[in-house]
Amino acid sequence: MLNTTRLPFAFLSLAGGLLLGCGNPANPVQGLSLVSIPEQVFADPPDNITTPERVELGRLLFFDPVLSENGKIACASCHHPTKGMSDGLPASPALADPKGGFLTRSSPSIYDTRYQFAQFWDGRVLTMEQQALKPIENPREMGSTVQKALSRVSAIAEYRDRFSAAYGELTESSLARAIAVFGRSVTANSAPVDRYLAGDTSALSKDAAAGFDLYFGKARCSFCHYVPLFNGVEGPEFEETRFRITGVPERGIVELTKDLGREEFTHDPRHRHSFKTPTLRNVAHTAPYMHNGAFDTLEQVIDFYDQGAGAGQPYIVDNVDARLRGGPLKLTALEKQQLLVFLRDGLTDLSRRPDVPARVPSGLPVGSLPK
Repeated sequence: MLNTTRLPFAFLSLAGGLLLGCGNPANPVQGLSLVSIPEQVFADPPDNITTPERVELGRLLFFDPVLSENGKIACASCHHPTKGMSDGLPASPALADPKGGFLTRSSPSIYDTRYQFAQFWDGRVLTMEQQALKPIENPREMGSTVQKALSRVSAIAEYRDRFSAAYGELTESSLARAIAVFGRSVTANSAPVDRYLAGDTSALSKDAAAGFDLYFGKARCSFCHYVPLFNGVEGPEFEETRFRITGVPERGIVELTKDLGREEFTHDPRHRHSFKTPTLRNVAHTAPYMHNGAFDTLEQVIDFYDQGAGAGQPYIVDNVDARLRGGPLKLTALEKQQLLVFLRDGLTDLSRRPDVPARVPSGLPVGSLPK
């Protein structure tokens, strides 16, 4: 039960049945909660139950450049623990492209990706197993093929032994499952806000608690980043990942992003410029922000939404999300600071940050951020 004498009214309205994102009464699903992570909804796939052996195998693969054609690129080259499981860049470098350059989008953090029903910024695959091998085959990311990667991995005795113990065999499927099960272990669900939602009002400072109230009220953050996951999966149903058209600008230019977003995958013009709503957990560690790194700081992100997001910019966004058509937020300087404190302090949990292995079975240099 919620402690209704302690939690802010804006949140109590949400938890009590008023879904602020749509304004319709909720019909809570039996057993699901708006104040704790719905683990039963995001249970492990039956063929990829988490075990310590599988997670460790996946961790080694994640940091091992053996999966790339040139033996220099690992998953960790774009998703590194020191950068919030991202790479700290507006757009990731095309590490496998002989011509160099950059990819078209930033590397999203993998924190809490297990609590999404779609992967990549455009949601072009649904599961982490489906996502795991895509970078290997991308000519600009790892520049190899799955079969070549399997051949390289199978030539290493330690990997053969670890796959035999964890999955019984080394196949394309078990390779994908090993990487995915490691990804599922990278979570951020012991943040101060989780203790606050459980009734510990001392978990948030006075300013962070005020920011929490703003999050569910005047600042409208909860319209798209839903509690308790703080991503685009709305409870109490927890059935789908939402994509939003916020009208993000090009980085450094006052004009609408040229990236078509989800439309590239669905070919539906209604999805033009729409992107997956990411988690805000550990958001203080995942700058720069948006699919193209348009904003370097959380302060800039708050200013963008305070202006009315895309609807408040000099350029035209014909299909901006209805939730963003309410005009400027008119946050005061104090309110902006309080919201920042909540995002920065209330949503941070690095307790499950992966350790970088001292070595990987291939003997290659352990995957790290590009110089």
